[in-house]
Amino acid sequence: MIRQSPPAPNLALIRQYNMPLLLLNIAVIVFFVWTLRIEHGYFVDERGFIFGRDFVNFWHYGQGAWTGAGASYYDPLVYNARLDALIPGHNYPDQLFSYPPHYMLVAAPFGLLGYHMALAVFTFLGLTLYWFTIVRPFPDAPLRIALFVVPTIAVLVICGQVSAFLAVLLVWIYRTLDTRPVLAGLLIALLTVKPQIGVLLPVFLLATGRWRVCVYAGLFSAGFLAVSVAVHGWQAWQDYLTVGISNQSATLFQSSPLVLGLMPTVLVDMAVLGASRSGALMVHALAMATALFFMILVIRRTQDAFLRYAAFLVATFLATPYLMAYDTLVLGWVMLTLCTRFETDRLDRITYRLAMSLCPVGVVLTMFGLPGTPLILALLAVWILKAVPQADTVSALDEAAARAVA
Repeated sequence: MIRQSPPAPNLALIRQYNMPLLLLNIAVIVFFVWTLRIEHGYFVDERGFIFGRDFVNFWHYGQGAWTGAGASYYDPLVYNARLDALIPGHNYPDQLFSYPPHYMLVAAPFGLLGYHMALAVFTFLGLTLYWFTIVRPFPDAPLRIALFVVPTIAVLVICGQVSAFLAVLLVWIYRTLDTRPVLAGLLIALLTVKPQIGVLLPVFLLATGRWRVCVYAGLFSAGFLAVSVAVHGWQAWQDYLTVGISNQSATLFQSSPLVLGLMPTVLVDMAVLGASRSGALMVHALAMATALFFMILVIRRTQDAFLRYAAFLVATFLATPYLMAYDTLVLGWVMLTLCTRFETDRLDRITYRLAMSLCPVGVVLTMFGLPGTPLILALLAVWILKAVPQADTVSALDEAAARAVA
């Protein structure tokens, strides 16, 4: 639970930047709605995608859980034929079915509903959990507003993304690591449906001495895999490993500028600059090693649980080769907690503005053939490092306040 208000300069920063973000969100949503048309009961945008374009995939994962046809959807020809069948006579834009088979188990309840009802329930449930888990604990209205005007929320609503669920899951993991290791292990196992987000989790758990959580996470993950195999068979996993991952990897080098702009990774930046695949992979490997070093450095320098976890999150986003900017919604919680607990300097305040605007900044840069969004994540890593010396002072003040109340 967040117990205090930010220092006055931090609160002023948050309050002042809320209005530009709000206006940006309104402009994006109005422009998008303006382009919509109705075809056979679906709202379709100017590029031919159904409203909730990413949720279309999630919904099909849910349907695949019940029909048993999901494994065949890893074949792009089969899956896109399925998409074409949604609207008679409509050549639906190509999409990929690329997440692991146990994603179908999570999506299964939504596959029982019609598309529009499923999307409405999905969006309402995600934003409600986001409110109670992440937004409500902050005591000040400007902070609560900031968490809803971050542009990622507009993308979430327009595209039907799992961003809110992912942010909630990551915060729940943080809150249960030391108090409910079994639950933390279960939540980490659920995170394996987006494996790129948990790439550094085993290292983080072992480096912070959370052996029990690591064991429980392994057991629940194995159980999750076993259920998936029992329901959908080994073939689904074989198709995912041989076709699904390959298709997903192709998007790192072959997507449109808009999609590349929403991928704040070093690997994609190298692709934007025209680097070869091998060259891009070498540079990304260096970035991954640097991110790992940063995380271990913070873990060694402080016992502050929040700063350690924040370092893990930022290091993960720097290390993973496949990341969409809307998957970083949890960084709003990270930055507002930093603003609440610590003093900020000019660089921190610049970082706040850039990181809160990660989606539009990435798109604008890529449209001009420029890299740079991973540098915003690197600036956030610097912010966390600079907060480490303050952590002992903040902890001492909290302890003194607790003694005074007692």
